[in-house]
Amino acid sequence: MKAKMPNCRWPCRPSFVKTPQTMIDQASGAAPAAVPPSVRATYRVADRFGFLERAGARLRYAWWNALGVPRGTVVILTGRGEFIEKYATEVVRELLKRGFAVAAMDWRGQGLSDRPLPDRGKGHIDTFATYLADLRLFLETVVSPEAPRPVLALCHSMGSHIMMREMAENGAGPFSAALFVAPMTALRREAMLRSVLMIMPEVPAVEERYLFGTGPFVLLAREFASNFVTHDERRYRFTEDWFTADPRLTLGGPTLGWSRQAVRSMAAVHAPGYLERIDIPLLVMSAGEDRLIDSRSHGPLVARLKHGEHFTIGHARHEIMMETDEIRALFWEAFDRLVKGVLSS
Repeated sequence: MKAKMPNCRWPCRPSFVKTPQTMIDQASGAAPAAVPPSVRATYRVADRFGFLERAGARLRYAWWNALGVPRGTVVILTGRGEFIEKYATEVVRELLKRGFAVAAMDWRGQGLSDRPLPDRGKGHIDTFATYLADLRLFLETVVSPEAPRPVLALCHSMGSHIMMREMAENGAGPFSAALFVAPMTALRREAMLRSVLMIMPEVPAVEERYLFGTGPFVLLAREFASNFVTHDERRYRFTEDWFTADPRLTLGGPTLGWSRQAVRSMAAVHAPGYLERIDIPLLVMSAGEDRLIDSRSHGPLVARLKHGEHFTIGHARHEIMMETDEIRALFWEAFDRLVKGVLSS
């Protein structure tokens, strides 16, 4: 007798793979509806998906058990517009092979966490303090009680920025070290953005509009030749493959409100005495060809840290973990070096 399959909120296309764990979790909506054929060989479904609730929103997280005796835990925090599956496609598997348990969370407003606006395609937030409170809940509820030690943070772009603020304001918590990849500490063309924001009234009708030059996600507009986040076309396609497999993951550009709050939050990081509070080893990795983040801000930032190291991959674009094999090899060398220092201390 065949087991009755749970109803899917989104169409379950026969060309996509569904694992038993995915089908179990699908009823709660915390697991992806399907897996793209293009990533079947490398994707690792989580051992557990779940939701946390805070301030009227469900926040999705995922947990992978270590293979064998754990060497520790890595907490992945993604950038703006990203989602757990993008990193579960390859990065999680590589961490599991290194002996780590892995935990990850979707930020409020993206992935399968709840969205703050009726238009799900808009990347919006009321204030970055909301992100910080959401992260604290995840760390206190999931990571601190469950994670095998030592715990390392592996964060990209906006995720690096928020974790940096968390550590500066609330201490290192369960973490022994962190790797911040292309952290969002300053933006290219930020002066122009600030000028625009100064003349735009800070009212919901304006704050909830797409930032000028952005809009809803359009698959046909994603030309690899004109992208500026990676040199690797296969990994560039991860995002659209997952958006097709589960349309709930889809996200467009940021709103004016998100942009205003990002500028304010970055200003907080640069305040005198702020980063000096962090007291664990931090490796800040810059992309030499980053056209989103102003990498020139990273060196002065690292100089303020008690235990900071700065490493630049000159020919990398913004999404270093989604880059070519050659560039990713440099990333993993740096990660393994950080781990060796933590485990030997």
